[in-house]
Amino acid sequence: MKKIIQFAGDLRFAFWLILSAGAVMWIGSIYASMDYTLIYSINGEPLFDWFSTKGMENISFTWWIPVMFIIFFLLGINTFACTINRVMILLPKRKIIGIKRFLVLISPSMIHILFMLMLAGHFLSFTAVSQQKIPVSEGEKFDITGMGNISINSISYEYFPDSSLLRQRIKQAHVEITTESNGIAASHKVAFMEPLLINGNIIILDMEKKKQERIVIPAPADDNCNKEQKFHYSQKSSDVKPQLFFLMIKDPGLFILLPGFFIVIAIMGWYFYQTNISKNNKDLMEVENESING
Repeated sequence: MKKIIQFAGDLRFAFWLILSAGAVMWIGSIYASMDYTLIYSINGEPLFDWFSTKGMENISFTWWIPVMFIIFFLLGINTFACTINRVMILLPKRKIIGIKRFLVLISPSMIHILFMLMLAGHFLSFTAVSQQKIPVSEGEKFDITGMGNISINSISYEYFPDSSLLRQRIKQAHVEITTESNGIAASHKVAFMEPLLINGNIIILDMEKKKQERIVIPAPADDNCNKEQKFHYSQKSSDVKPQLFFLMIKDPGLFILLPGFFIVIAIMGWYFYQTNISKNNKDLMEVENESING
């Protein structure tokens, strides 16, 4: 059993897995560029549901997706085995090297464990994510599972000033909504880049420009390569409003990924401070070499 764990956690095995993952993703990017519409249809649908229908129907274009998951699964096993190997070496020596040095030396293993949790979070996002795109207009009412009834109370726009090159263009939009669930009503405001989180559901405000007719004006007397001066929208004013949308996203994996990311950054920062800036740097590195190798 020990030999199996050592083989699975071998760094050479990890190197070939990472190299294979890079190659498969590069090949996948080529296939994705050949049929962008097919790959884009993954958005808002659990990957397994998508692959069992559209993916299997176009297996000649999507074969690299399950291969990539297999590689990442093996990489997770490699990380787990590598972590077990290191912890088995360090645990018996924790009393000898002291608690602080033990925590410093065990930090890479803690990062490995968090990395595996983040891989699980990615897997959860791929398999359990759901997304809806709902048009937004004043007075509209709709029902969302897990959120209750939602009413659009008002929509207001903020424009760039007349002194700006972006004048008469929308700078920000604010949508005031009321949610009602289990007899409890609450008011909220959603804006661009200011999403709303309700009961694990993320509400993002998006917009889609309405198509406008274009007119052609006579070309200027002098030669000019700026085609933007030739074609103009027939209605270029703040009266032409875009179509606003709510993107309703439920992604359980996100609540594993975001905390895991910040915890990893914190542990890495503490680890590098202790091993590179601390006055006991040389002692720490000597103890690490002795602990791992001897």
